[in-house]
Amino acid sequence: MKTWGIILFFSFFMINSGLARTCFDEGFLPENLIRIPVNSVIANQMTQDRFDKILDAIEDLYAPVAAQKGGKLLVQHDWDDPTVNAFAERQGNTWIIRMLGGLARHPSVTEDGFALVACHEVGHHVGGLPRYRDMWAANEGQADYFATLKCLRKVFSRHPPSAIGELQPDHVVKQCKASFNQASEVSLCIRESMAGYSAALLSLQIGGSTGEINFETPDPARAKETYDYHPGAQCRLDTYFEGSLCSMPDTTDLSENDPLAGTCTADQGYRRGWRPGCWYRAEGASTPPPSGIARNPSIGGQTDVWIYNPYLMIAVDYDVSEFTTAAGAYLEFSRPDSGFQIPNGTTPDPFRSAWAVQPATRGRFFLTPSQHLPGWGVYAFRIIALDATGQYPVGRFSSASTLRISP
Repeated sequence: MKTWGIILFFSFFMINSGLARTCFDEGFLPENLIRIPVNSVIANQMTQDRFDKILDAIEDLYAPVAAQKGGKLLVQHDWDDPTVNAFAERQGNTWIIRMLGGLARHPSVTEDGFALVACHEVGHHVGGLPRYRDMWAANEGQADYFATLKCLRKVFSRHPPSAIGELQPDHVVKQCKASFNQASEVSLCIRESMAGYSAALLSLQIGGSTGEINFETPDPARAKETYDYHPGAQCRLDTYFEGSLCSMPDTTDLSENDPLAGTCTADQGYRRGWRPGCWYRAEGASTPPPSGIARNPSIGGQTDVWIYNPYLMIAVDYDVSEFTTAAGAYLEFSRPDSGFQIPNGTTPDPFRSAWAVQPATRGRFFLTPSQHLPGWGVYAFRIIALDATGQYPVGRFSSASTLRISP
């Protein structure tokens, strides 16, 4: 087995799920170390003037909306910041979106893709339901959906492109024509869809995946319940595309109380434009886990994950709240290149390489592989609910999820 070179004392960095929600700092992308400074050789053609004009256009549209809801929208233009990310936060009644130059300069990001990211961040503030549990912010999937369903449509209607993009996949054109009758609406749908492709491609590349994204191969995963954090890149593309295809007028607002208001649903007779099932599960449609088996823990919404940089912190999401007597959860990782001796049992694996307990039924465990795992390899990880004492299991271990750490 290859090790990192130095084995550090094992400890998990945990946060109580309730405390984690007092401050919202997820970012458009997971935390990453990519930096693209001004004048970088890999930067795209984005200029500071275009950066500012795009953000000004979005602020002009949504500052009045925020004011109607009791907030003051502040769009921070951090052109010189090389960080490849964007953020939303609230400080009192000031509703902030922070747009960073590093993201705007990323080679995968078009001007329209950058506008989509800004719309996504606005969506955390005004995008309606579903929200992060116990928080003010619309969750990641909903902010993605809002970006093309409402925000980009308004922005692009008022600011037509100087030239029509050459890349118009046949599938996108066909689906947009099926949703809209007027040529201007079809063109708008195509433009939004391609902005979504730019943003989803960025998500794919920052995530370090070796896969690809495609309009014609939607994510087949079906969420057991609505997933709040960053979906996978294909799932995000599906969300942008469906938002573009929804023919619900952008003047029909989303709701803080009704997740269906202002959206396209099958019950309303829409054949396209639904929130994708890879992250969204309609209220009342959740399926309980079989035979008391906990739901799989996940990383970025995925249960089989590759990472190539063991020095980056990762978040393992879990939810055992369906067990009515549960008060916490226990997470464990196998040895590298080994599974667990007893699948779906009730006792910890005697050869586990790392483990931790969390005093909450849903939340996140944080770990840095180079500090908390013994070396490169393929790790199984799983979760089980615990009672109020933190000593006794409630139900059975989840099936194993997989973390693959490769140099």
